[in-house]
Amino acid sequence: MAYGSENHAGKIWKALLILTILLAAVMTNATSSQAATCEYSSGSWANIALAQGQASTFRITYDATASASPVNAIGGLSSGSASQYSDLATGVRFNPSGLLDVRNGSVFTAATSVPYQAGVTYHFILDVNVSNHTYSAYVVILSRQITLGSNVAFRTEQASVSVLGTVGEMSSSGALGICNITLSSSPTTVAASPSPLIASVSSLNFGNLGLASSAQRTVTLTNTGSSSVTISGVSVSGAGFTASGSASGLTVSPNQSATVNTTFTPFTIGSYTGSLTILSNAQNSPATVALSGAGVASSAHSVALSWIPSSSSVAGYNVYVSSSSAGPYSLLNSSPVPTTSYVDTNVQAGDTYYFRITSVSTSYQESVPTASVQATVP
Repeated sequence: MAYGSENHAGKIWKALLILTILLAAVMTNATSSQAATCEYSSGSWANIALAQGQASTFRITYDATASASPVNAIGGLSSGSASQYSDLATGVRFNPSGLLDVRNGSVFTAATSVPYQAGVTYHFILDVNVSNHTYSAYVVILSRQITLGSNVAFRTEQASVSVLGTVGEMSSSGALGICNITLSSSPTTVAASPSPLIASVSSLNFGNLGLASSAQRTVTLTNTGSSSVTISGVSVSGAGFTASGSASGLTVSPNQSATVNTTFTPFTIGSYTGSLTILSNAQNSPATVALSGAGVASSAHSVALSWIPSSSSVAGYNVYVSSSSAGPYSLLNSSPVPTTSYVDTNVQAGDTYYFRITSVSTSYQESVPTASVQATVP
């Protein structure tokens, strides 16, 4: 997705604010092993030359802090000192919408929607291939490496650049500080073989749950090798089980972890089995966790509904209830139900209820309702 165009208008900041941010940058730098690697921009270009120009594959990491949210600021690599946006071959931007994105050819894109906050320091990783004129960009948040762009193209104006030797930055609104710039060899050169991705458990048993209940368990996936692992997909099989979280698409660095949440919601009485599958480029992919549980009669009164899925692509389903087959019907769910089952716990013993289901398309158009189904609560 593309965002707004670059804003070249500068902005004057109060001296006190600038002094505060500069002091913060100096304090951060004092604890770093990379001496004199901070630069600061507020309305003008700032540049730091690398120890040597890079002409093949390499990794560069740095920390960046925005003074406000939103700002309009970018940091990237250029062949020499950058004095205009087109000088940057790569670019990681704190964009005016309050999100992080990267330059890909002639546009800005983002593989993952990542918001940023004022005064928070973010650790960025760039894996650069100068020969191919591509790079991958990641941000590390709470020890989780999130992909911003994978094998995206150098900026169009720099499609034939042969050497990158400078880190340049510009903050046309707000202020940006970059510190702790570190160069290393390309990860593909350091670790040619994929690492294993180890799940914290091989099976999850949710035990006995009432029809109106849900239980959630967390599976931790740890990279125990020396090379990064990218999770390409998370899926669940078996009725009653679902998975949530944003592990799919994450790149897990060595000795780092990602988590997947699995939820069990039984809608009929009986035993349930399923599995959680994690696909990645790890040497032991796919990682599989067995799932089990049982639905039992709930102490509370409830009505469990299930239906045949729509043959068309849908965003989910709406469930309606009435005390009369003729209506009026009231919507039970606050958002489309993603599965083909639903448990209504707001029922009373001895009463009769009528239910109807509609499907909701991906453009949020609702279908004609099904015929009503009667349920009498004993």
